[in-house]
Amino acid sequence: MMEKKMWKRAGKGFLTAVLIGFMVLAGGLEVSSLKPSQAFASELDPVQNSVISTDLFLNWISSQQKQLGLTTEQARELRDIQVDFRLKSQDLGREMGRVAGSLSKDVGMFPIPLKKVKPEIQRLSDLRGEVTYSAIRSLARVQGILKKDQWDKARRDWSVMLRKQSTEKPKSPSH
Repeated sequence: MMEKKMWKRAGKGFLTAVLIGFMVLAGGLEVSSLKPSQAFASELDPVQNSVISTDLFLNWISSQQKQLGLTTEQARELRDIQVDFRLKSQDLGREMGRVAGSLSKDVGMFPIPLKKVKPEIQRLSDLRGEVTYSAIRSLARVQGILKKDQWDKARRDWSVMLRKQSTEKPKSPSH
């Protein structure tokens, strides 16, 4: 009896940790308010990093009309790609949150319904794959809009900007 109570208490802590982890992941997919300086790759899992970096790149490239010699039509199409990617990422993030919530609930049960848990884990894995594929598909769409020289310049300029950001020291708050 005492062991069951201890398991329930420990299970709730584990359940909370699992739920928080999945919710952070799902919440991390909502990138509309993130700035490059707020997203450190070392603090993110690969899916979050992929989503955030793709969103930041799409935001950046659509603002580079003059520098890349983009036509008005190209700039409009790039903004459309960014909006499509953001909406898809948010939809997938919400679905991941729902599945994670269900999984967390099931993991908190005694006994854990393994036959139910395994498909939920597979669904989360599939959703993570969809997010990654969505990022790659968005970049392929960008390539379809840009000329080769525009794409090459965009990649070089983006890399330079990232290197510059990584070498800048964070500003400390003044007292």
